[in-house]
Amino acid sequence: MVCDSRFNKKIIIGIDGSRSVDSIQKTGVEFVSDELIKQFINFQDTISNFQNFIFYTPEKISWLPEENQKILNWPFKFLWTQIRLSWEMLKNKPDIFFSPVHILPFFTPKKTFKIIHDIAFKKNKKLYNFKNKILLNLDLYRAIKKCEKIFVPSEQVKQDLLKYTKISEDKIIKINHGYKRKNFQFPISNFQLRKNQLLYIGRIEVKKNIINLIKAFEIFNKNTVKSLRDHGVNNNYSLILAGKIDENYINKNINYFNNKNIKLLGYISEQEKFSLLRESKCLVYVSKEEGFGIPILEAFDFNLPVVCSDIPVLREVGGDACIFVNPNSVQEIAKGIFSVIECNYSVIPQYCGIQFDLIEKAKQQLEKFSWQKAGEKYLQEILK
Repeated sequence: MVCDSRFNKKIIIGIDGSRSVDSIQKTGVEFVSDELIKQFINFQDTISNFQNFIFYTPEKISWLPEENQKILNWPFKFLWTQIRLSWEMLKNKPDIFFSPVHILPFFTPKKTFKIIHDIAFKKNKKLYNFKNKILLNLDLYRAIKKCEKIFVPSEQVKQDLLKYTKISEDKIIKINHGYKRKNFQFPISNFQLRKNQLLYIGRIEVKKNIINLIKAFEIFNKNTVKSLRDHGVNNNYSLILAGKIDENYINKNINYFNNKNIKLLGYISEQEKFSLLRESKCLVYVSKEEGFGIPILEAFDFNLPVVCSDIPVLREVGGDACIFVNPNSVQEIAKGIFSVIECNYSVIPQYCGIQFDLIEKAKQQLEKFSWQKAGEKYLQEILK
């Protein structure tokens, strides 16, 4: 850990903790905020002679030390960052400000840092409505203008920033997200004992390519039923869609979801997610745009084979431990799923060859991702 002894007083590091409050339904980026904040707290004793963390939040965070929280009460469910946090920055500006997830407040200190998780709104404008495009573009413009450094979780996001903005390359710092092991139960190693279900974890929205996933699943299920009958088995597969739902997206595509073999669960708890990872036979993650891909690492943790999009960022996360498919080809997605599943009904070991190979490679790939190392890198860059 790097500490700068040149300072005679404690340096105040202000961090937006608003996406780590207990009351919100957390997805990937919110969990990133949680893990980084936990790492900063762990490092606090090491650097406490020189720095002090303040986490700004609209309500108390139960797992965060009270002495580090500055609760900025706000009566509404919106505009907390733009108005309440901005007012705090104007009155009591910290020496350093870091935003791990949310948009920047209007007023920030000179030494401001931010994570940009992706800029899909620049690359695929059709995936976003007009209001969101305006807000995201404005925040990106302000981040480039105001931030001393911008952090990105993958090489792909870095290259996207260089391509679609005028940002200087030396201002972009790539730090991969980490991963904390969650599978503490004995895994179901015999895939025949797992349920006949495919799993998707993530938001149910257009950029996640859900319609192509459903179309591919229907092709897979049709072919698999025939294959299973050839082996004397009469079971369909289910497709489990777990994650926050964009209701407008569902309503526009309701015909695709009216399928008895598709289970739309909506937002689920962490324990429910772990159960699904433990009992499913394959994770299918065929997004057209991603900033990172935490569900892939979760699948690795639970010995679950992964079929995912052949896009640079998921290649970076998955290494050689996934079956990669063209997200625009429903036939290729279906073929990828079938290649993982079909061998369960031929010669039946605990794993068939392809499953065993993917799982062994996944164990090695997972070792590359550490929240402790990520947290150290963030602080090193912030405190330079």
